[in-house]
Formats: sequence, C-alpha cells, structure tokens
Amino acid sequence: MLSSIIRTNIGAYVLCNNLALVPADQAAGTRQGTTFAPGRYGSAVLVAFTGAISGAPTATSVTYEVETRDGSDAGNPWTPLKDMDGQDVALAITSASTAEELDVDLQFVPVGHDELRVVETVALTAGTTPKVVTGAVLVLGGASTLPI
Repeated sequence: MLSSIIRTNIGAYVLCNNLALVPADQAAGTRQGTTFAPGRYGSAVLVAFTGAISGAPTATSVTYEVETRDGSDAGNPWTPLKDMDGQDVALAITSASTAEELDVDLQFVPVGHDELRVVETVALTAGTTPKVVTGAVLVLGGASTLPI
C-alpha cells in the first residue's frame, strides 16, 4: 500500500507555484522574471509557453534563459546558468500555442549564487505591430527535504 501512495503523490516532491514570467501579450523585447531562491532544491523544470500570435509576423522566436546571481547585494550581476557541457540553459519556442519544458540541473549554479530568474527574449520579424502571448513557470524539485 505504501508504494502506491508514494507513486501517486508527486505533489509532495515538487514545488510548482513559481510563476517565473506572468502570462502577457508581448511585443519584441526582453523582460526579466521573478527572483527565486532555490534553497534546498537540486533541480528544476522550466515550463515555457506561447499563445496566440497577432500582427502577422513572418517569423517568431521566444527564448527563455535561466540566470543566477549572488543575492547578498541587489547590485550583483546576473549570469547565465550553464549546463554540464558549459552551454547556457535556454529554451526556444518558434510557434503559437506551444508549451515546452527544459530540465534544469541546479548543481551547476555557481558557488555563492543563491538566486534564480528566467529571462524572456521575444523576436518578431515584420508584420503590423506583432505580439505573442508568452509566460513561464519554474517547477522546483529534488529537495533535500520535502516541501510543506
């Protein structure tokens, strides 16, 4: 009986209420998301999405990048989080009404960095005042203790 409880209680192992970027109708440009302190969590899943695209652009690209910093001073610079191959942790979406996910290994957060955020860059080519609905959630997991 205990094994079936563990298998079906995934909510006890993840923290999903981290709205990294509030859903919004975005023109071309960059916006920075909410700052998170990952604390005891060892991994994350970045879930990013697009909705409707308006203004008939000929090309659309929305890139999400995870950044970290030492939060001891608000003036400390943000730096891109790297993966095990030294590449920036980033996810790109190029079509409307799409959800994508990216696994994020927090063991690669630099020593001394205790804050995360997601940065979104929207690129829209041509069209008449083009926009795209975008947003993201950062699901934290792999905690050293279970979330409450």
